[in-house]
Amino acid sequence: MIKDLLRRQHIETPSWAFGNSGTRFKVFTQPGVPRDPFEKLADAAQVHRFTGVAPTVALHIPWDRVADYPALAARAAELGVGIGAINSNVFQDDAYMLGSVTNPDPRVRARAIDHLLECVDIMDATGSSTLKLWFSDGTNYPGQDDIRSRQDRLATALERVYARLGEHQRFLLEYKLFEPAFYVSDVPDWGTAYAHCLRLGERAQVVVDTGHHAPGVNI
Repeated sequence: MIKDLLRRQHIETPSWAFGNSGTRFKVFTQPGVPRDPFEKLADAAQVHRFTGVAPTVALHIPWDRVADYPALAARAAELGVGIGAINSNVFQDDAYMLGSVTNPDPRVRARAIDHLLECVDIMDATGSSTLKLWFSDGTNYPGQDDIRSRQDRLATALERVYARLGEHQRFLLEYKLFEPAFYVSDVPDWGTAYAHCLRLGERAQVVVDTGHHAPGVNI
């Protein structure tokens, strides 16, 4: 029975795991590492051939941005895998120093929301059914911003994204178990993520990143 369950499991591999990806420490470059998303898919397909349980590959935008997304999806199909979740990135640019969708500056919020909507466009082009949202937004000291207003801004952004989803698409609002801001994160616990999703509907769901382990716990 256990073996049958293991055979039926599906593990989605992340594209960034196949490249010289960043960690919190030094990145050691290696020969033969994929140079673009197409080569990452080829490596992911090899993992699936060896294991039989990794049929989909999650993409990260902009790290996996290409000129032709249907061609990328077609190449994945040729290799025997599919495009999984599309992961957005509103934490990397300098503009997001004070937050992305919760930033007090409406121009920054608009930029972040435009990126999230671009990710839904990419879902349409690749056949992906899932958008993964993680926000590093938060404040570093009391009085930096109004916490309630930031929650309202987050709700507004999520509404925009939810309204753009297709009938068979969903988004996952991520809560990292342990990756706080210095003072307060705008998604400080899974309950906050759940409350936002519950308000929107069944195609908004919570995902908890347990890889970011609790303090004092060996991973």
